[in-house]
Amino acid sequence: MNLLVPTDFSTIADYAFETACQIAKKTNSHIHIYHCASIPEGWEDLSLNEKLSDHESKNITIGARHKLIALQDIARHKGVSSTIHLKSGNFLNNIDSLLKEIPIDLIVMGSHGKSGKAQWYIGSNTQKTIRKIKTNALIIKSAQESFQLNKVAFVSSLNTEEQAAFKSFLEFVKIFDPAEVHVLSIDTSSWFSQPSIIMLEALRDFKKIADEYKCETHFFKDYSVQSGIRHFIEEHNIDLVGISYLSRNPIKRIFLGSNVEMLVNHSDSPVLCINN
Repeated sequence: MNLLVPTDFSTIADYAFETACQIAKKTNSHIHIYHCASIPEGWEDLSLNEKLSDHESKNITIGARHKLIALQDIARHKGVSSTIHLKSGNFLNNIDSLLKEIPIDLIVMGSHGKSGKAQWYIGSNTQKTIRKIKTNALIIKSAQESFQLNKVAFVSSLNTEEQAAFKSFLEFVKIFDPAEVHVLSIDTSSWFSQPSIIMLEALRDFKKIADEYKCETHFFKDYSVQSGIRHFIEEHNIDLVGISYLSRNPIKRIFLGSNVEMLVNHSDSPVLCINN
C-alpha cells in the first residue's frame, strides 16, 4: 500500500505521521510525506539566482526540507520506507496531482493543523481533503501510542449504496483483526422517517456482510445524530469510527456541519472516511 501523510509539522500532524508509521509497519506500506510550503507558486521552477535572491522563500524551503528529512529518518528507524514531497501553491491541488502520479490507498492526516484550535475536529485543509479528494482518509485527533483496533464501529444511514463503503471499511480493519465490529444507526424522531422495523431489517443486511466477524448492530436512540454517535463511542470504547463520504450519504452533512467540533471533541477515536 501507499500512504499519503500531509504535514504542517504541528503536533497533531506528528500524531498522524506516527499512526501512519504503525500502519505502514504492519502492512509493509510505503509512506509519502507531503508538505505545502508558504512560498510563491512555481518557486521551485525559478533559476538558482532568483531563488537565492528571495531570502524569505529560500529560508522557508530549507527549513521545511530539513523537517521532512527528519521525519523520513524517523520512519527509516522504524523500518518504514518513505518519500518526501515539498510543494508550493495550493494544498489541495498538490494532493490531487500526487494522486495522479502515485496510487495512494489511504490518506492519514491530523484533524487540524497549526491554525486550528485544539478542540476543533476538522481544520480547513482536512475538511477540503475529505470533501474533494476521492480517496479513503483516516483522520487522527490524538496520539495513538499503539494503533490497535479491538472495537470498531461503522456509522450508517443504512442506505444500500453504503454497503460497498462498509465492505471497504471491513477490508481495512481486517488487517488489525478486531474483536468486535459494530454497525450503528441513530434513531431520532426528527432524522429518520423509516419505521424501526425497516431499519432493523437493513441492519441485518449489513450484519450479513460482516459474517466473518463478531458483529453487533444497533439502532441507537438519542436526541440527535451527533450525540448518539458520541454516546455510543463512549459507552462501547470504540477504537475506530468508519463512515461513508459518498455524495448521497445524508450523514455526510452531519460530519461537515457546524456541530462536528462538538461531536469529536468528546472522543479521541480516529475516523475513517470512506471516499471510494
